[in-house]
Amino acid sequence: MLLKIIRKFSSAHRLPHYDGECHNLHGHTWRVVFLLEGEVKQDGMVADFKQLKPLLDAQLPDHCYLNDLLENPTAENLAPYLFDKVSAALKPLGLKIRTLELWENENAAAVVEGK
Repeated sequence: MLLKIIRKFSSAHRLPHYDGECHNLHGHTWRVVFLLEGEVKQDGMVADFKQLKPLLDAQLPDHCYLNDLLENPTAENLAPYLFDKVSAALKPLGLKIRTLELWENENAAAVVEGK
């Protein structure tokens, strides 16, 4: 069974290898779309959304300077970083990430697919 959960976080970064405006410090309100996979348990749920949301939020770098986490925090570099971090947090629940979409704005996203 698949579950889809959408979360948001805000952060700042600069792209040191970019020749343009994004080389300068700027921020985004990112949207992360998680497609999670797990088995339906006896209670009829894969997982309780009420418990999943704070667990996911705790893994997101809300109000952080992303360059402290990654040397070149492009959406393409941040998406797999988040995928690995969230995957580790979900493993004890028996859940896997099928896909993670990291939306930098309403028109552009980086997508990581699970293996």
